[in-house]
Parts: sequence; C-alpha cells; structure tokens
Amino acid sequence: MKTAENTCKICDTTFTHEVKKGRVPSLCGASACISENRRLTRKPKTKVVREHKCSDCDTLIVQAGKGRTILRCRHCKAKLRVKQNAAYRAETFIPLERAQTCKDCGCDLGNKVGRGKLKLRCADCQKKNHNKLARESAKKHYTPVVRNYVCSICDILISQSGRGKLRKTCPDCIKNNVTGKHIVGLPVGAHHYNSAGKLLSSLQEEADEHSEMWEGMSNSE
Repeated sequence: MKTAENTCKICDTTFTHEVKKGRVPSLCGASACISENRRLTRKPKTKVVREHKCSDCDTLIVQAGKGRTILRCRHCKAKLRVKQNAAYRAETFIPLERAQTCKDCGCDLGNKVGRGKLKLRCADCQKKNHNKLARESAKKHYTPVVRNYVCSICDILISQSGRGKLRKTCPDCIKNNVTGKHIVGLPVGAHHYNSAGKLLSSLQEEADEHSEMWEGMSNSE
C-alpha cells in the first residue's frame, strides 16, 4: 500500500494517508479538526425575495432571487405586447396589391389591395356563368316531353321533344323549302293536280284489271 504525508489545514500537523484516486485529504482526521472545519465552511445565503407593484396596475409582484426587476404583471405584459405589435405593423406594413382580370372576357377589374380572394369574372360574365350553371343543374332533374305529330305536307308521323309549340311541318319539308300547301317554285294547287293524277292512274289500273278478268271468263265459256 502506498502512503503519503500531508499537513492538516486546521492544526498544521503532519499526517500520513493512503494514496487513492480523488482529492488529497486536507484534514488529519481528528474530531476537533472536523468540527472546526465544518464551522468555518461558508453557508449559502438566504434567497432574496422582492415585492413591488406593477407599473401599470396595482398588482403585487413577488420576485425571488437575483436578476432584472420585473416591471409588469402577466396581463399587463400581454396588453403591452399587443399595443407594440400594432404600432410596429402600422409603421412597417406594406399592403399586398394584385391585378384582377376577368377570365372570360379578359377585361380589367382593377387592383385588389390585401390578401382576399381575387375576382374571377366581371358582373356580366358572372351573370352568364351563373345562368349556365343553373341550366346544367336543371338538366339533371328535367325529363324531356316527347309528342307525336303528323306533317301537313308529307303526312309522316314524327316525334317532337320539348315543351314548345307542336310543329305542323317536319324539318325535312322546311329544309326543302316546302311551305304551306305548295312547293316553292310551283303554282298554287300544283300538288293537288299531281295527287289527282296519281288517283286517276290507280283507278284506271284497277279498271283494266277488272276488264281483263271479265274477258278471260268470257273466253273460257
């Protein structure tokens, strides 16, 4: 075991101690030296407690320990912070300014100041767009009405969808410039002559068939 000598800081006597890791002992080990050393050891000071009023209200602030003196209570601090932030914003704020253009007609709608939503359309285009959306929404709940009519010229049964006025002439006749009861370019009543001629020819064919039938019967007798 390795030993070493040292001098006691209380009684100044030389003592022998075992060499170990850590601090070198400064006391000889006598009870009197240990008691005296404990008495001479510096004790911690008592904490400083300060009491004072808030500079803005009558709230009592209790502050323990050292450090900067707290001038305001928690509520007065919050009010002061809001006031300072408002003053700083009024001095340094630059409002955002953006140009607005109608997305349909491209007209100028002026500048938008602030961070609000930009205008998409002018008043006229907005009204047209609203009507368009209303029509598309109404089509989802609309059941088309289908009605039949006979063309007054070609006598064909045709279906018409919608709630408008029922047609009297089919689109094909209108496309072929057929109006009223005659074809454009022919005298009035020409179509009656054509129909009468067709009727006479059909009657003549039936009469010829009957005459041929009677002639065959007479020849057989």
